[in-house]
Amino acid sequence: MPKTARFTHPKVVFYEALHRLRSTPAARRSRIVSLLLVAVSSVTQSAVLEEVVVSGTVDPRASELVTGQGTRSVTRQEQISLALSPADLMVAIPGVAASGQGGLFQSYSLRGFGRSRIRTEVSGVPIITDRRAGNSLSFLPPAFIDAIRADMGPASSLYGSGAMGGVMSVSLDTPARTSLEVSRSSMGGASSAVVKAPISENRSVMAAFRKGGRGRSSTALPLNTKFEQSSLYLQEQRAVGDAVVSGEFLASRGSNIGKSNTYFPDERVSGYPKDRHELINLRIGLPSQALLQGYLHQQAWTSNTERLEQRENTTHYKSLTYGGLWSAIRTSGAHDDRYGVEHTGRRGVNIAQTERAMGETPMSSELVSDGVEHVTGLFAERTWHFENVTPQVGIRVDSARATNSGSTRSHKDLNVQARVNWRLSPDWSLDWEVGTAYRLPTLSELYFSGKTPRGEVRGNPNLAPEKTVGLQATLLREGRTTTFEVTAFSNRVDDYIERFEITDELRSYRNIGSGKLWGLDGQLIWRHSAFTQRLSWQWQRGTSASGATLADLPPPSLRYNGTWASSRYSLGLDVRYQAPQDTVGPGEHPLNSALIVSASALWKFSEKWRSEISLTNGLDREYRVSADDDAPLSIGRAVKLTLLWQP
Repeated sequence: MPKTARFTHPKVVFYEALHRLRSTPAARRSRIVSLLLVAVSSVTQSAVLEEVVVSGTVDPRASELVTGQGTRSVTRQEQISLALSPADLMVAIPGVAASGQGGLFQSYSLRGFGRSRIRTEVSGVPIITDRRAGNSLSFLPPAFIDAIRADMGPASSLYGSGAMGGVMSVSLDTPARTSLEVSRSSMGGASSAVVKAPISENRSVMAAFRKGGRGRSSTALPLNTKFEQSSLYLQEQRAVGDAVVSGEFLASRGSNIGKSNTYFPDERVSGYPKDRHELINLRIGLPSQALLQGYLHQQAWTSNTERLEQRENTTHYKSLTYGGLWSAIRTSGAHDDRYGVEHTGRRGVNIAQTERAMGETPMSSELVSDGVEHVTGLFAERTWHFENVTPQVGIRVDSARATNSGSTRSHKDLNVQARVNWRLSPDWSLDWEVGTAYRLPTLSELYFSGKTPRGEVRGNPNLAPEKTVGLQATLLREGRTTTFEVTAFSNRVDDYIERFEITDELRSYRNIGSGKLWGLDGQLIWRHSAFTQRLSWQWQRGTSASGATLADLPPPSLRYNGTWASSRYSLGLDVRYQAPQDTVGPGEHPLNSALIVSASALWKFSEKWRSEISLTNGLDREYRVSADDDAPLSIGRAVKLTLLWQP
């Protein structure tokens, strides 16, 4: 009997195909894509293909009660240049910038707040990592993303620890039609295959396989951008009485993931041999805009850093994040109330390391052992409605506890927010907001002591939580064809946590007292018939109490994005100017100016088939997206060809 005769359910076929993709030579992958198509075909022949309604499971915290500025968003369809990671999509949002070293693990900053100072969510599930570079959504293929929403400004009054700069929320796609997407890129010979399909009226599936090799900069320097990744997403939603129940399962497996740096490949080779994630999310949408949610996120990864002819360090990491949320909105003629309770826990946080020095016996050590974190928060918010003025106030109380190897820390925190939206005219509004936020030190900042790619690091168990008070004012015009928005913001940060050098090979963490972040960003959007044009800008500065420049500040930038679309064709142009940045923070180097031009063209040549070609860094400019002293040059000119089939 043929081996495939055992598999009768389409989802089983998807699993089998993904397993084979990871272990199959490139010459045979077309046969496996055919297997995916068989699964899709079997699904579409037996299912009623209707769009799934998801409004009943939206987190009420993501609902705007004030009609004014507070959020910005981007959809995957608006992206023109190549998107290796979700961070490549995020940087299209004014106020968001890339940080860290790039590649699949690209991290990001929001108005100068980087690393762990931004809360990151996928379908309402907080993504928590102990990487110093900050949260990364490396496990999430960009093709799975529907939209990314940025809530600007301190947001701990709703979201608790980590929301100092705001919240980045990712919503995943819900396929309404079956599709197969195959792409090939000149960037390291990267390729991908993505299948999306509604299995029934209430169920959908997405599967993706991606692979990339070593790319090159515009000056032909090798970039360690290689990776392999397979991902599977299952979603089901149905009505149970008056409630809407939604379940999600996401699994991702990454291997041989490179990490570029300025020392690659002559002095240092870094990468992640393994990166594994499983996410389970259950949401129950109750009547009257109430939500009950429970989730699990298990992750495990291995990093390896080889300092040529010196030593090799291998780090093993694993953790389990779990939690729940109950949130609701109650409305009346005079005011609206938003309130809820949230608990986020982490167990089994383990960081172990093996060091192999030249000519010496390997040494093993546990850097974080069975770390545990618990954060429980109660929040409430009220919005009053008057003729032209809409005030809003919010408050949250958190109780937190962290434990590692018998050492326990406890903390309680109170955060508040106040906002006033003033409707100046039918088109114009002025929005003021002031709020507080905080961030608990990560387990690695508290307890990690071991070797890293940058040398030895020692945790500091005496670190105090970071706190910020932020003020922002937004002028907004929303017309029929034009949207104009400009925001000025200022944030004072106390007990800012910074890594500092004790010696050339030894680093630790400390609270540096107070600091200040301020800036200006905004956008102008013009829509007319088939044309949409967006001009956005951002400028940010930050200093410590001593006047020293803070790290993670992006350079000033100006960006133009224009698209034209008809029933069969579409064209896109993205032009970004990155200004020079001479004054930088610790562990950073100055940045030169750069003009980056990207373009795309789409042709729908039949009812079922379309192709798209995209050009990234078309002028082949040499530049870095981050001032991080380890950040490599960005990729040179790259072309991506995509073929899409939709029956």
